[in-house]
Amino acid sequence: MSFFPESNSVERHQFRKIINKKNIIRLFLLGVALLFLLGYLYEETQARNIQGGQDLSRITINQVSYGYEVAGKGKYTVIVDRMAGETYQQREALKAKFSGNARLFFYDRPGYGASTGPEKTPKEIAEDLHFMFRKFGWPMSFILVGEEYGSLVMQEYLHLYPEEVIGAIFIQPMGESLGSGEVHRYADRKSASFFSREMLGTFGIPRLLQNSGLLDFFEEVRFEEPEAKAAYANLWLSKDFLKPVKKELTTMVESQPLPVKPGLLGENPVYLVTSNRNQTMFKQEEYLAYSSDAQVFTVADSVQDVLLERPQDISSLLNDMIKKIVRLENRK
Repeated sequence: MSFFPESNSVERHQFRKIINKKNIIRLFLLGVALLFLLGYLYEETQARNIQGGQDLSRITINQVSYGYEVAGKGKYTVIVDRMAGETYQQREALKAKFSGNARLFFYDRPGYGASTGPEKTPKEIAEDLHFMFRKFGWPMSFILVGEEYGSLVMQEYLHLYPEEVIGAIFIQPMGESLGSGEVHRYADRKSASFFSREMLGTFGIPRLLQNSGLLDFFEEVRFEEPEAKAAYANLWLSKDFLKPVKKELTTMVESQPLPVKPGLLGENPVYLVTSNRNQTMFKQEEYLAYSSDAQVFTVADSVQDVLLERPQDISSLLNDMIKKIVRLENRK
């Protein structure tokens, strides 16, 4: 009989006691727990990084600290209100394309970006904006631009203060169809992946898959630069970002329709920007009744976010509208 010179039966027995099925399971569970902890720390760090970095001015109106920005110079003031899930990217996209005779006013609704405070209805936000502009000392004469949920705020502003509105661009407006089955299905489609993103997102799994290139959760949204796509995806994968989006989609589902008031803008121009699919689905042609000078501009059905994906089109429409407003003023 032969023996290995550096081993003995006692050591072999102790090794077998340590490496057994129960301890292997314990080590496996410990490893999984460590991975989840690392994923959680990764998620928290990334979420903090992407939510910050927005250098906006602030003003407090009726318990809400609003973050806002005024870009450009000109005779006219354009109020821009974005869709549910608004990000700084829509703001930057339009700023980069627009160089007309107007200043652009952007703000974050409560829950987004730099704005903090209680949740408010579109009508309450419209009232806050009105009070805000008076505090600024601005001439109370505005061009309104609102997309999807933002169109509700702009529509409420128009109904409350029609004498202050000299033109309006409604992008994929939803007011006429609030509470309908079509809006309910729209909200369901938009929020379908929220639950899995939130559950798995606690441990950074969707963000890791997106950032590593293994999966693209937002392939339907088009960007010219990969960096812009990455920033957009990381925002939409953050639980804190999804909270106000869910609330606004719920508001659209549970609210009563906000009917158009025909003739409210008289001769002042109104532009409807929509897709062929959405125009009929959400009764958007009704918005043409606001003015005797109303036009429809169509984008492809594949466009999800017009301000983000087609800012050059909105810039062109704004410049065209401003020319019309100047001609109207010269006739008076």
